[in-house]
Amino acid sequence: MAVIAGLAYAVLLSFTHPFTWAADLVTAVALAVVATATIGAPGARRSRSADWSDTGADRGLGGSRRWWVWMAPLLAATGWEFYCLVSLPRVEHPTLSSLIDLLDSSRPGKIAAGASWLALGWFLVTR
Repeated sequence: MAVIAGLAYAVLLSFTHPFTWAADLVTAVALAVVATATIGAPGARRSRSADWSDTGADRGLGGSRRWWVWMAPLLAATGWEFYCLVSLPRVEHPTLSSLIDLLDSSRPGKIAAGASWLALGWFLVTR
């Protein structure tokens, strides 16, 4: 049922245009649903994996190596964006945002991007 609702929501997202009140409203609704489900749910408990004291992260960066899982792709993406920004011509060195523009220039692409955004959010919230 959640998958069907997510796909229906992705279709709804595909009818909006960036930087309009409709797009902001649809995005705000999704964020409010996630915030309500994760933070404000009565009786919500933190999972053992979400408890920072068990991972050693409270002892600084040396206490846990899991931060590299996030840092390595972030640094790689930042480096790629910087390289593409200073390299010319832009057609030969596209930035990530221009590649995303190619994807969401059509309705099926917008649906795929919206569904991916919702799936990533669902994964991050439920793990």
